[in-house]
Amino acid sequence: MSILEHWHPVTSIRSLKKGPIGVKIDGQEIAVFRTKSGALGALADACPHRRMRLSLGRVQGEKLMCHYHGWTFDCEGQGESPGTPKMHACTKAYEVKQAHGYVWVREAGSETEFPQFDIDGFLYIGSTEHQAPAPLELTLDNFCEIEHTPTVHAVFGYELNKMHEVQVKFETTEKTVRVINHGPAKRINPILARLIGIRRGYEFWDDWTTHFSPVHSIYDHWWIDPQTGKESKVRWRVYIFFTPVEANLTRVTSFTFAKSRWPFGPAGGLRPFRWLMRKHLRREIGLDLHILKGLASHNPSIEGMKLSRFDKALGLNRERIERIYRKKSDTRQELTLISG
Repeated sequence: MSILEHWHPVTSIRSLKKGPIGVKIDGQEIAVFRTKSGALGALADACPHRRMRLSLGRVQGEKLMCHYHGWTFDCEGQGESPGTPKMHACTKAYEVKQAHGYVWVREAGSETEFPQFDIDGFLYIGSTEHQAPAPLELTLDNFCEIEHTPTVHAVFGYELNKMHEVQVKFETTEKTVRVINHGPAKRINPILARLIGIRRGYEFWDDWTTHFSPVHSIYDHWWIDPQTGKESKVRWRVYIFFTPVEANLTRVTSFTFAKSRWPFGPAGGLRPFRWLMRKHLRREIGLDLHILKGLASHNPSIEGMKLSRFDKALGLNRERIERIYRKKSDTRQELTLISG
């Protein structure tokens, strides 16, 4: 099973306003475009004539025209040559759809399900896209443990001197890995704390589930008073998709939603602060990706690592990546946890 048989977010709809763009999934280059009528197309990014990148061409009506010799291709990949009209020309076409402000692509004829977004009652905050300088597995590793939050993150996470108090629990199915963490919250900017509704002594809860068709994690972040059970005013829900671009490069695409118990309508007064929330999320993800630049090795194997109680998801995720995402049924590895 090809990685491309799963749905992947590849670019925002806004990015197509100026013409076609080139994207890459697992080493395969794809030209994405939008026709004059608004239809979406995704073709192999190489003209079958002389291999010019179709993403360097331009949209002409309902077709994408190659910049080199003017050959044109419709959204199904059927092409025409202006110089040799009777020649049959075609190129590979991918299935494409629009959702949540993004273009999503998969192999034509695939039967995989589109990822579900459970966002009833949540306000859309925004989306971000980053390039992680690491393989898929190592990028996912960073987003699937919270032991690094005291030293890396600014808002989400825990204090280093209280990490031993943080509780972690793992729940798994054949298709998912869920991790639930809670413990004394990191101290954050007083203005932001007031906006979110956090007081001294609150716990931070970090509850996420990772799915593998495609590889993505759904994060719920909130704060709570452990004495009263009272939750903070704001709860985040973030969908992060991890798409392999090349062997050592992974595209990280996030879709952020939030809801609030503040008054002023169904958005809970969040609308004026969406720009601030987007800013903080971009910063948090940027900090994650910056730390990946310091990896001494890009070997995705966990063999030989001294893993802690927070790292059980690393082995669980790898087994499901191989079995579900890459469809290699002969790999059923489970992590042997090494206590620190």
